[in-house]
Amino acid sequence: MEIGTKFGAIIDQLQRPGTASPTPSTPPVRPALIKPTTDAQCAMLRQWAEATPLYPTATRERASEDELLDCIELMRSNLPMEKMSARAGAIKVRTLTDFLADYSGAALADLAVKAIKRLRWFPSVRDCLDILDEERPPVSDQQIALRLCQDYQTERFDEWFAGLRAGREVGDVPDQWKRIAIERGALRRLADGSIVIRATYYGPFKSYQAAEAKAA
Repeated sequence: MEIGTKFGAIIDQLQRPGTASPTPSTPPVRPALIKPTTDAQCAMLRQWAEATPLYPTATRERASEDELLDCIELMRSNLPMEKMSARAGAIKVRTLTDFLADYSGAALADLAVKAIKRLRWFPSVRDCLDILDEERPPVSDQQIALRLCQDYQTERFDEWFAGLRAGREVGDVPDQWKRIAIERGALRRLADGSIVIRATYYGPFKSYQAAEAKAA
């Protein structure tokens, strides 16, 4: 079977109903991607980011079936394929389409042009992924949301830590904050497990010291 005929048959199969990669469902509505100003807003944004599957963003829409097939056809028409059986050729193309299905139409168009310019043979999956990896993928909405939450938490911690240095109460804060403050010397954990502000505490730190102070 001629290579052109063989790949024509493969492309025809790919165009039949049921063979195209599934289109992702509509993503759930996300909260506004702005830095939270309250703990409740931060919790809501973080919960959405951690619970929502990654969807293509507006800057990276998933390629349509036609765009995917155009990419394969353009490379097939301009790059010869190394000698292999019809079955092996079909497997190679199908594997390649599976790996390329999640990329945008623009990325696939760019891939086809670069592959034709650089390669002597129809590309392997690794060849294509190496070319596609040259372009940094856009940051997802989930990543942006988590970064905003982190920025908010960092500011809150800095304010709280500055308050400790000024002698304010520890308050109801995450245990992780207390551990960091102990490591930085702003807090001290006593023998009984309680935590005190180091700068304002003048009592005993050891259990035997506490007993001696009480006896005195």
